[in-house]
Amino acid sequence: MKEKSTLLKLSRVSFAYESKEVLKNISFSLLEKERLGIIGSSGSGKSTLLKLLDARYIPDKGSLIFRGRDYALDRNDRLMNHPMVSLMAQDFDLDPNLSADENIQKAGRHLSPSAQKTYLGKVHRAFQMRSFKRNKVQHLSGGQKQRVALACALIGQSELLLLDEPFSQLDYQLKQLMLSFLEEEPISKGIIIVGHEPSDLMRFCDRLAVLDQGKLLQIGTVAEIYHYPKNERVGQLSGIINSLSLDELEETGLEHALFRPQHCRLKKGGPWQLEALSYQAFGQLGLLRHPKGAVIRALIPMEGDYSKGSTWHLSIKKP
Repeated sequence: MKEKSTLLKLSRVSFAYESKEVLKNISFSLLEKERLGIIGSSGSGKSTLLKLLDARYIPDKGSLIFRGRDYALDRNDRLMNHPMVSLMAQDFDLDPNLSADENIQKAGRHLSPSAQKTYLGKVHRAFQMRSFKRNKVQHLSGGQKQRVALACALIGQSELLLLDEPFSQLDYQLKQLMLSFLEEEPISKGIIIVGHEPSDLMRFCDRLAVLDQGKLLQIGTVAEIYHYPKNERVGQLSGIINSLSLDELEETGLEHALFRPQHCRLKKGGPWQLEALSYQAFGQLGLLRHPKGAVIRALIPMEGDYSKGSTWHLSIKKP
């Protein structure tokens, strides 16, 4: 199999709005056709990073390299963009006077009419667009515009696609349909996607990068970030995490200070008391308390007698 080449490389990139530093010494690489998810809290610099990669902003320090060439050599200063990079921003950037289909056809004007027709048929089905495909964008809802914008972004000529919160205005069912389309449709672009919901990005991406207060805390495969977060903050930003202090670790006899509810294994008859049960998208979540005071959340099997007040032995199993 041919080894993938590096599409994008950032080296010690920093950027500030006036005197406020928003990004600090960001370094990572992206392979061609790779899918990288960026997670972080609001204000962590995620959207600013995408605008730097789209060449709307220029770094204060560091370098941006695309296929071995400095961004500055190919940046269009009049349009403030890079010719081989496209950004699907949160404001969608659609032509309000064109219909949904006309916007998509405009983005795919490099394709033959038959290829455009085939693509339109796919997104009409996958994005549930049939009912508004001929409506002008100015009359569409936010969720409808978001679907049109993603369809436009995917059909474009760019080699690197930047997606800023592409599912933020969609209900659960529509989001699942669009994620399924992204998973199943062959996409010949590198993709960097920003989102607040870690599970969406874990489902779709090859790697994850965790940003916090403008700093890159960790970058790695989905499995690395999920099972072995570098610290508590990475764990918090990438999903539900249990975090024990050194004293709690000693008192409970557990081997890991950071672990997910899915890492918990329960057997009857131990010191941990089940205090509460709640339902999450992935199943039952139990709140368990140790006699010494430590509290953790564990994934509870749907079968078995897991009644409140029952006591359990807890062990942690990671891959």
